[in-house]
Amino acid sequence: MGFKKLGRIGFMLALALSVLSACAVVPGTSSKQGSGKDSGKPFKGTITMYAGDYSPNKIVLQNDKKATVMQTLADEYEKKTGVKIEFIKGLPADQDYMTWVRTKAAGGQLPDIIWSQWYDANSALAKGTLIDLSPYLKAKNPYADNTPWNQLLNSQIMSETKAPNGSTYVINGDYVGTATFYNKEAFKKAGITSFPETWSAFIDACKKLKAAGYTPFAWDLASSPTGMDRITWLARLFYTNFYSDEYDNLMFSGSETMTNKDQVIAIKKGIFGPENKKWMALWPIIKDFSSYWQKDFTGSDSNGQGTMLAFLKGNVGMYFDGSWAAEQIKSAKPSFEWGSFKNPYPDKATSEFATDFDSSASIGGPSAGFQYAVPSQKANNSLTPAKEKAIVDWLMFITTPKHDEAIVNELGRDVPTIAGAKPTAPLSNLSDLINQPLKSIFGGINLEQKEQDAIYRAFQNYILGDISLAQFGKTAKTEMNKTADQMIKDNHWDLSEYLDK
Repeated sequence: MGFKKLGRIGFMLALALSVLSACAVVPGTSSKQGSGKDSGKPFKGTITMYAGDYSPNKIVLQNDKKATVMQTLADEYEKKTGVKIEFIKGLPADQDYMTWVRTKAAGGQLPDIIWSQWYDANSALAKGTLIDLSPYLKAKNPYADNTPWNQLLNSQIMSETKAPNGSTYVINGDYVGTATFYNKEAFKKAGITSFPETWSAFIDACKKLKAAGYTPFAWDLASSPTGMDRITWLARLFYTNFYSDEYDNLMFSGSETMTNKDQVIAIKKGIFGPENKKWMALWPIIKDFSSYWQKDFTGSDSNGQGTMLAFLKGNVGMYFDGSWAAEQIKSAKPSFEWGSFKNPYPDKATSEFATDFDSSASIGGPSAGFQYAVPSQKANNSLTPAKEKAIVDWLMFITTPKHDEAIVNELGRDVPTIAGAKPTAPLSNLSDLINQPLKSIFGGINLEQKEQDAIYRAFQNYILGDISLAQFGKTAKTEMNKTADQMIKDNHWDLSEYLDK
C-alpha cells in the first residue's frame, strides 16, 4: 500500500508487428531481465498458466461454479495467433501454494504465468523471480482498439500495488470486496430511500428497520472464524478511518503496507491499545450497534453461514458479507429482492475521532483471483524473449473490458477492474471500491491467533454486559503487549530506534 511511490517508469520500447504471425507483438525487456537474446522470430508453441480460481480445470467444491470462460478465450486466442494456452492443474488441498512457487522457482520450473498476490510478488518471493512488467504498460493493446494498456488497467490499483522500487510484477483484473447486503422490501417498508454512506446514517437505518418490525441486522458473536472475522472487519473499518491522517507515519519500518512489525511498534508506543482514547472509542460504538442484532446473536455459526441463513428468511434488514456471497444468495432464490452497498464509514456524528476518509475499501482489495505475474527466465527456464512477448500479448487479450467482465462475472464473486468492465448486478454498488486508496489498519488485535482469541472472548463478555469497558481494555492491553513482546523476541527485533524517541 505504498503511498510514497517512485515516479512512473516512462520508458517504452517501440511496438513491432510481425508479418509472420497474427499474434500482436508488444515491446519486451527480456535482455535486461535475463531471458536471453531475441531471435526476432515470433513465438510458436504453448504458454502454460496457473490461473487459480479462473482455471477451467480447478477442483470445484460443492456449490461452487466451474470456470469456463478462460478456456473459451484460450481457444479463441489460439485460432487468432497459433499460440496454445495450457492451464496447469490446481494443487491438492494439503499443498501450500507459496511453498510450491518457491520450490518450482528454485529449479527454474515455474509455469509461464502464475497467480500471485501483489504483496507476495513485491516482498515474499526472492528477488528476480518475476519480470517487471512496467515497460509494457504504455504499449497499445491490439485487442482493445489499440488503447494503451495502462489506460485499461485500473490506475489506482496499479499505482498502489507497485513494488517499493517502482516495479510492476502483477497484472490485476478483479477486486474482492465486502458489503452490506440488504432486503429491498424491508428498506421500502421502513422508508429508507438511500444507502447509508456513514455510520450515523447506518444506525438511523437500523432504527427505521426496527420500527418497521424487522430485525435490523444479523450478526454472529459465536466463537467461530466468521464471528472473529467480522470483528476484525469492523476494526479495520473504524481504525482505518480514525488513524487515516497518521497512516504514513505508522509505516515505521518503511514497508508499503502496515506490517506486524509496524503494529508491534504502535502497541509499544501506546498508539494501539486502551491508553489511547482513539483506539478505545471503537468498542462502545459496537456495543451500541449490538442493540440492533438478532436475539440469538451468540448462537451457533451454522458452518459460517448463520448470518446469511438469517438474512434469507426475509425478516432481517441487513448483514455483512464478502462479495463472494452474492452468488450464494442468488442460488438460494430468496423470496424477496435484495442487493448490496458498500459498508458505511465513521463520521463526526459517530465519533470525535472520525476523519473525512471513506474507509469502505479497507475490508477487501485487489487480492482475489485475477492477479497474474510472469516468472523470469531464472524461475522459468523455458522463457525466451519471443515467448515473453507472447505471454504479455495473451495478458493483453484477457484484460480487455469485454474479456475481463466475462471472466470475473462468470463466478460472480468479485468486481472486475478493467476500465469499462461492469460487475454483476448484485455487486454494482461496489464498483467505486476499486478506485479507493489501499489503506487498512487492524489496530493490533490480529497479530497472533491466541491474542485474537483472548481479545475476542473479552469482547464477547463486554457486549453481553459481563465485564466493563475498562476490564475489556485491561485484557486487550495484556494480550497485545504479551504478543508484541513475544514477536520481538522471536524475530530478534531491535526497536530502540522507534521506541527511544
